Amino acid sequence: MPAKKTDSKRTGSHRSAFSSPLGKLFRCLPVGAWIALALGLGVLLGIFVARQLPGPAPAPQKPQQANATYEEYHAGELENRIKLVDSALFRSLRAVKPEADRLNVQAVESREHKGREYFHQTIRLPLAPGDKAAFARHLVKDLAILVPGAQLTQPSPTQWDITIDGAPTHQLLLPVEAEKPARPERPQAAPKGHLALIIDDMGEDVGIARSLASLDVPVAFSIWPDSANREAVLKIAKAHGREVLIHLPMQPKGYPKVDPGKHPLLVTMTADQVQETVRRAIERVPGAIGLNNHMGSQFTENVRGMHAALAAIKAKGLFFLDSRTTADTVGEGEAQRVGLRFHKRDVFLDNEQNVTAVLLQLRKAEALARSRGHAIAIGHPHQETLAAIKKWLKEKDDSVSVVPLAALPAR
Repeated sequence: MPAKKTDSKRTGSHRSAFSSPLGKLFRCLPVGAWIALALGLGVLLGIFVARQLPGPAPAPQKPQQANATYEEYHAGELENRIKLVDSALFRSLRAVKPEADRLNVQAVESREHKGREYFHQTIRLPLAPGDKAAFARHLVKDLAILVPGAQLTQPSPTQWDITIDGAPTHQLLLPVEAEKPARPERPQAAPKGHLALIIDDMGEDVGIARSLASLDVPVAFSIWPDSANREAVLKIAKAHGREVLIHLPMQPKGYPKVDPGKHPLLVTMTADQVQETVRRAIERVPGAIGLNNHMGSQFTENVRGMHAALAAIKAKGLFFLDSRTTADTVGEGEAQRVGLRFHKRDVFLDNEQNVTAVLLQLRKAEALARSRGHAIAIGHPHQETLAAIKKWLKEKDDSVSVVPLAALPAR
């Protein structure tokens, strides 16, 4: 019958296929081998399909700047430990009074320890009399963790002193028992102080440049010579009458793994190469009145390289602002040798990028300007820094005014 013929043909075809040498091989394979073969084919098929299909969309990222976006900083050992004491004070204050957001810096005094400058601070603690014991317990614990070698002593009922390996670094003013928490005291006859604010790393973010330029104080812009939007930022600065500096990349410690950006000054350069790089940077930022270093902890320690760079800066009629990214910079000495107008940074505002920490640094700079007559603070184009400056300006001591950098006396 037709159905049987069809069945016999299919059966014959099936037998003939498996009677071939390949068919005999398949019939001889054990069940485990069949499973392994199937798994292998499945993996190969999966790889093939994965390569043909588009991968998942990458997570959105912040736009990268052309240069490094941070300011490398190598403080001296004592300066680093002082910053840790500041952190211990913040931690202890928040443990006792979570609502407290400020340490009231009364005075900052320049002192010397082992041949290096550091700043001694007088701070009024925003505590009620009943808070002192709890604050002291937290502070002793936090100092032991963060700053071994720091000691807390109480020379009087209204004062605590902190020393680090015998060097006095902080004087803490306390409330007396009959005293209510008061507003920060201001010296009655304090001399008028001047503070210059410089914002480094400018030339990338046009929006924050507009916000900084709109402040009611003369914030200086230090612009990267190879930044993507330097021309737009230059126009903003000039339209608002802001000082312009050149933020020139220089070799950091850890180079080349730590990248200072395009066209940096390197310690391996000849004097001619150093000076040509300086001249190129000056040409790319027309109208600049001075130059300061981006990174540069290695280069600013190099006498030969700094001498060549500062000579080129002088030849173009600019001054040098030493960002002091290393405690061993030779900038001041070489500036004196070539007869160059010289300034140096006193305070970095935003190594720690939160508004409270930046406010503390602004108050330190303010107190230093009040006691010494002038100070220079350097920050960076972060939203936290902008917010802190705006808040600080609302409560700033009237005896301290923000002025252009060129108005300060040279060192």
